[in-house]
Amino acid sequence: MRQLLSKKFLINFKKYLPIILIAAFAVLLRLYLFEKRVSFDADQEEIAFKAKEILTGNPVLLGPKTSLGGFSIGPGFTYLWAVFALFLKGDPLSGAFLSVFLGILFIIGIYLVAKKIFSEKVGLILAFMVTLSVNFIQWDQLPWAPSLFYLSELIVFYGVYISGKNKWGIPLVALGLGMGLQSHFAVFLLFIPILVYLLLYRPVVEKKQFLISLITIIASVMPLVIYDFMHGFINFQRLLSIFRLGIEGEEVSKLKIMAALGGNCVNIIWTHFPWFLVYGIFALILLYSFWGIIKDKKYRPALILSDLFLLIPFITFLFYKSNFSEYYLMSAVVPFLVILGYIFSNLRNKFTLFVVLGIFSFLNFVSFIYIYRPMNLYAKRTIVQEIVKKGGTSGYGVSLSVQLGYGFGYRYLFDYYQAKPDIPPVKNQTKIFTIVSPLGYEGIEPMVSTDGVGLRWEGLK
Repeated sequence: MRQLLSKKFLINFKKYLPIILIAAFAVLLRLYLFEKRVSFDADQEEIAFKAKEILTGNPVLLGPKTSLGGFSIGPGFTYLWAVFALFLKGDPLSGAFLSVFLGILFIIGIYLVAKKIFSEKVGLILAFMVTLSVNFIQWDQLPWAPSLFYLSELIVFYGVYISGKNKWGIPLVALGLGMGLQSHFAVFLLFIPILVYLLLYRPVVEKKQFLISLITIIASVMPLVIYDFMHGFINFQRLLSIFRLGIEGEEVSKLKIMAALGGNCVNIIWTHFPWFLVYGIFALILLYSFWGIIKDKKYRPALILSDLFLLIPFITFLFYKSNFSEYYLMSAVVPFLVILGYIFSNLRNKFTLFVVLGIFSFLNFVSFIYIYRPMNLYAKRTIVQEIVKKGGTSGYGVSLSVQLGYGFGYRYLFDYYQAKPDIPPVKNQTKIFTIVSPLGYEGIEPMVSTDGVGLRWEGLK
């Protein structure tokens, strides 16, 4: 029996060895110079403090606020951060490790989905592209709730795709939407394309699976419902205000929305194309998907679903008013990858495939070497450690002489090192540290500096 299990394990190991190696390579790339490529700013500090609340026994019912209307998403990502913080003892890198973990799950997920829709070869190609794409690497190194979005959208996409033949398709959609609600408001942009596709390809719905889907959705929104019930439904009112903003606000630049759509997609291939090439590449790939819908019956459902996921959110924002952030159209990334998968499925010539992947690899590897993120977590941690080393844990003041928006992260870092300085310094305080960011801000010259964060001090013996 043991010999049989060992043989079965070896067979499965060999079968999945390519994706295992790709995933391992992805981990190495994302952890290279990790702390120097990780941000720890407003979003990260907010979630880190909320994760600490969870670990001290206080439940958190709301996740981060969105830039549209101040609506708060679900707290799921915060609880995941708390799990990592538990094992890492609150280290500010906890969220970054979580984001990398979710990125690796997405790589495995896109492999499995592409394998089901197209072939093993296409699955491995897309997994390799996501692994080496500098755009994805930088995304996975950013610890914030949208790190969960690509994985949630992939689950939604595949659930909708199989829903016409598989009774578990709708529960997968519910799971993906529930996860997306813990990630970003962009999940709401998926509702219309889902509905349109389900009207075209009627889903298989059975009572048991419907109940599972309903329970999944209810569980995902329950923290928000509980919070609203206790606070006069204020978060629900914020959600409604988003739709009012879309009617009453200032119109968004159409060029900005088009640039966001093309950039979010083509940046997967390389982040430094000039804009005329971004538009050209995007247009050609989109036209190829239209051609596939007309000519290729086998892949027609996947391409129709991809174009719905790609274009309906784009059209929504064309007519939306008020604030718009480019990354809201990150919903275009998953369907764009599926369209790339269709293109690779039609590349029969191995030499052509080798040349395409070779150029892609070269461009991204060169860009990867030169990734630089100033005022990163390493820089902030180094400065805080220097302050604690020189001043101890209390009895001094810290002045944040920083440009607007650059002063986040320090309070959590001081808390992590169990230091309680006065921020800002109190009146007549003689021992004062001044954190300067960026370097030379307001003419202040630091005594020590690292990666765009400087430090001065006075009154120390």
